[in-house]
Amino acid sequence: MKRLSCFLMTAIIAVSVIPVGAAMAAQPEPIRIYVDEYAEGQVMSHVAKSVIESEYDVPVELKTVAVGPAFLGVANDERSLFLVAWLPRTHGDYMDRVGDKVDNLGELFDGARLGWAVPSYVPEDQLASIADMTKPDVVDKLGGEIQGISAGAGLMQVSKETIEGYDLDDDYRLITASSAAMTAALKRAIDNKEWIVVTAWSPHWMWERFDLRYLDDPKGVLGDREHVDAIASKGLAESEPEVHAMLKRMHYTLDQINTALVNAEQTSYEQAAQTFIDEHPDVIADWTVGESKQAAAN
Repeated sequence: MKRLSCFLMTAIIAVSVIPVGAAMAAQPEPIRIYVDEYAEGQVMSHVAKSVIESEYDVPVELKTVAVGPAFLGVANDERSLFLVAWLPRTHGDYMDRVGDKVDNLGELFDGARLGWAVPSYVPEDQLASIADMTKPDVVDKLGGEIQGISAGAGLMQVSKETIEGYDLDDDYRLITASSAAMTAALKRAIDNKEWIVVTAWSPHWMWERFDLRYLDDPKGVLGDREHVDAIASKGLAESEPEVHAMLKRMHYTLDQINTALVNAEQTSYEQAAQTFIDEHPDVIADWTVGESKQAAAN
């Protein structure tokens, strides 16, 4: 009787384990999306995660890293993405290093811009361009500081080049901080009507919340308007062809990004992403169905 009980118990365990193992084997490895601190990257990555998981039943994980490791991660991982490649200027050096090891899926949106910004109450006749920052009175009112973001950001590298290009080395210190710390410093300065220069970019919710202006860059060190591209690991087209095709169709207008960023600042990245999906079913359909299938349906 004991032998029979042991046999039945073994059989039950074996039957219960086999389906679980088979299910685990059938579950694909997650696609990893590298995310840096840029708000638009956070929102777009959460949108991509939701669409990929709901439409293609492929798990997605988000991994927050600095920009450099994001490019290296996509180059080295077999199933990975980075959705905020600012080109040709901001992330050009990173792209040059890994360009032959990644797949550029094309433009997610156009009209991105880098620059240095000040609150609009700063008199334009005193500080209109970066060249004006050499004036002793301006140096004094700015406290010899330029408020930056994280050290690994492409904007910080370009800002260091800008300091050198305008001979600001002796008068200014570039402050390293997170994007959240930068906007907090900007808010404090505005609340107190103090002068401040921040490393800035568009799109960003701060342009909706605060009255700001970019400083002119007569030497063009900060570059012109840019486009933001998605890059993927080389193997993704083979392992997930439908997801790869959808990502190549993914595109936003600048107005859509700006609205999503305002929502994210008021709620969260996840909620802003879901709001975008809920409010733009036609856009999601364009991404997931594609032109060829839409033509067939019509």
